Amino acid sequence: MKLQYNILCIDNIISSLVETKSDITEFNDNVGINVEFHDVEVSIGAREEDDDFRLRIMEEIETHFAKTSFELILVDLHMTGGVTGDDVISVIRESHSMYRPIIFYSEGEPSGDDVAVQELTAAALSAGLNGKSIFISGRDNLSALAFGIFKEMHNEEHKVNRVRGLLMDRVSEFDAKIIEISKNEGLWKQIPKENKNKIVTEFKRFLAKDKKDADQIYKRVNRMDIDEIQTLVSSDSRDISTFRKGSLLRALFRYIEKFKTNGDVLSDGINGDDSMIGIRNTFAHTTSEDLGFEQSPETCKHIREMLCHQLKNIDDICEKI
Repeated sequence: MKLQYNILCIDNIISSLVETKSDITEFNDNVGINVEFHDVEVSIGAREEDDDFRLRIMEEIETHFAKTSFELILVDLHMTGGVTGDDVISVIRESHSMYRPIIFYSEGEPSGDDVAVQELTAAALSAGLNGKSIFISGRDNLSALAFGIFKEMHNEEHKVNRVRGLLMDRVSEFDAKIIEISKNEGLWKQIPKENKNKIVTEFKRFLAKDKKDADQIYKRVNRMDIDEIQTLVSSDSRDISTFRKGSLLRALFRYIEKFKTNGDVLSDGINGDDSMIGIRNTFAHTTSEDLGFEQSPETCKHIREMLCHQLKNIDDICEKI
């Protein structure tokens, strides 16, 4: 499951895609996915030679591919300077995965969807592009076709293993940043002198609680036979905390004025079954069968928005230190 889709747009008049971009952004925002567009405007300069222009455009496309992985590519048929859409697609298919969907579109010359589809089909056949994940569309139908492709992507991404993969990846990133922040000497120096003992007390308090819980569990287990231990293990007990560094930072932020809001957000991320950590634990410790074949769009949107909110908060903390 992804948090962002990158879309490459190749057109001689990029501004003509404003409405389409808005439609695509809104459609994906409904499930919590951010969309970032990367534009290549195929517009030849007044004094630019055709060969130089073609080379510049192809290098610009390659630069985008070197930096980004794209979920969808939009390519216009009619462009300028001797560069055509089928020409561009052929170059992309020679260098990159043939399974990356490309929408090949045109307004038609003369204008009209029927004419556009005929021209696009002829160009695709001539360039040998059939069977290479090319979708043909008139410009008026561009958004609707994109919606269909994105809907299939959403359905695939909302399957349990995709959701689990995103949670594991992003929470692992969150954990790594928590550890990094905890090691930052500059942060510790910002603790007001009069509050240092309070943090020491709070840290000892929640570690004492962990010890008390562990002691209670041990006392119970110490009296158990194998059948009782089997029952305990089978009960999916989660008595032992695994995320105390976050709790320490939450306590620390309570006493540094500029971090107080960040601390509140962090608390929402690590405390409770509906927090980022709580949901991660549910997906990590529950089988796919028990979780269900796929998650609802509402659940997936909540997970995406929560992950983005927590990771942005962590980045904000890093910038403030």
